[in-house]
Amino acid sequence: MAKAMPNAFDADYLLVGGGLQNGLILLALAVRKPDASVLLLEQSAAIGGNHIWSFQALDLPAGALDWARPIIEHEWPGYQLYFDDSARWVQGAYRSLSSEHLHRLVMRAAARAQRIEVRLGTAVAAVDGHSVQLADGTHLRGRVVVDARGPEAARAMGSGRFSGGYQKFVGLECQLATPTDLAAPILMDTRCVQHDGFRFHYVLPFAPDRVLIEDTYFANTPDLDVDALSRTIVAEAPRLGLEVAEVLRTEVGVLPMPAWSHFRATDTSPITGGYAGGWFNPGTGYSLAAAAQLAEHLSAVPIADTFGPQWRHLTRRMRVQSQFLAFLNLLMFGFFHGPKRQRLMERFYMVSDPVIHRFFAMRNNPIDMWRIMYVGAPWTPKGWAKRPQRPAGA
Repeated sequence: MAKAMPNAFDADYLLVGGGLQNGLILLALAVRKPDASVLLLEQSAAIGGNHIWSFQALDLPAGALDWARPIIEHEWPGYQLYFDDSARWVQGAYRSLSSEHLHRLVMRAAARAQRIEVRLGTAVAAVDGHSVQLADGTHLRGRVVVDARGPEAARAMGSGRFSGGYQKFVGLECQLATPTDLAAPILMDTRCVQHDGFRFHYVLPFAPDRVLIEDTYFANTPDLDVDALSRTIVAEAPRLGLEVAEVLRTEVGVLPMPAWSHFRATDTSPITGGYAGGWFNPGTGYSLAAAAQLAEHLSAVPIADTFGPQWRHLTRRMRVQSQFLAFLNLLMFGFFHGPKRQRLMERFYMVSDPVIHRFFAMRNNPIDMWRIMYVGAPWTPKGWAKRPQRPAGA
């Protein structure tokens, strides 16, 4: 149980919301700062909701594996991509984490540490500075408060051609009728009927007889017909060499890909984390890489230096990356529709493996930005002229 702190603080770190962001922060603090008191508040009965998060080689900061290694539930040496006119393998660790696994890790960390407490079923009414008001009227105080209450607290993206778009999907975790020999993920297979923007299938092989199949869209609108897409996934699975015997679990996601940066960070408590604070990759909609960077920072610096020089360096870099990636969304969702959007994605994946990994990890350097904007872009003369070919045997 968290103990009351001097000066009327209930915890050193008061974490509001039990999603990925605060789950990672708690795990990092448990390893790096075992003497710190941590109190996590979550309104539901479990940590993490109903999700599978995937992350690539560089998404975990260098040196973070001392606390982050346990979150690697599944790992593969790379992944495959298939387009109509090309195919390629991307080398480098590809990993996944389920919400069930995150819940187990967080609750285990809390059980082992006297100064870490997780309160499930606790609704929060308001967060302000160092103070949190619960729905029952209770007030709590933390030296550092992290408010990461999920996508519902994020800024509205707006509508219209130049507002950006969404990566939206329906995923089915399936028991297969016959085992598959698929040994690594298919990150993107666009050899399917295209509609509603840019469409592709995504496959994670957890076991020879258990896979996740997602029907995914880079679309301008967030609408999803979950039942219809679920039926389509089962019907189209044989094209991927998969025969579904039973659907074990359904996951639905609508990830924002805004045309302007949503990243915002102040130099005082509370820290607005997760989607609401823009701690996600606008170019993919994924959040683990950004969430891990915030967790790494809070666990690496003394609490008195939370908003010191390292914080300013981190937030400045995140702001630049977020602005660049959001600008790419402005171009893609504003100007590239139908076959042009599919062609754009195909050309992006012609860049080298390290550039791809840095893109996902929000670590693009100036040369990467030039390569993405010019070498791999179909809006340039060179981009229109260069056409990839499918490798032999692909």
